[in-house]
Amino acid sequence: MPLFHGPRGRIFPTHMRFNWRDPALKLLLVYWRVVRPRTVGVRGIVQDEQGRVLFVRHSYGDRCWFLPGGGGAGDESADESMRREMREETGLEVEITRLVGVYLWTEMYKRDHIFVFECKSVGGKLRIQRGEIDEYGWFWPDEPPEPLNPGTRAALADWRSGRTGYGRWGEA
Repeated sequence: MPLFHGPRGRIFPTHMRFNWRDPALKLLLVYWRVVRPRTVGVRGIVQDEQGRVLFVRHSYGDRCWFLPGGGGAGDESADESMRREMREETGLEVEITRLVGVYLWTEMYKRDHIFVFECKSVGGKLRIQRGEIDEYGWFWPDEPPEPLNPGTRAALADWRSGRTGYGRWGEA
């Protein structure tokens, strides 16, 4: 069963919807507030032959649409994490073609640096990781699915403009 990665390992099954009144989640948030773990996240922009972008909606969290990706393992570089996460979540093998940006996300008392990469599919077959991903779809870059995560929206704008993004995830 896939699990949600917490600050020191795997904590919650990914199919769980967060109940913010849950004592275990409250304890985890207190822990994160004290420790302020630093983590690395990755997101990938991959297009199909028609120029549409792949988006996913996770089975947990706020249920917004995101670019495929996830958390990096402690011994991986950001590009290694991107290739692994894309393979795990979508079944696609990708080549990284450009760093779109690096963003800081401080929600839930963490300090995540999220690397967003432009990727080219070089193999594999699209198959979505059940249990973690509820929905997926190819959408035109100027007509992304809603509700779209605010950080995803900003990274997509940076990618479309050709500029390198930085700053806070989801903030202008």
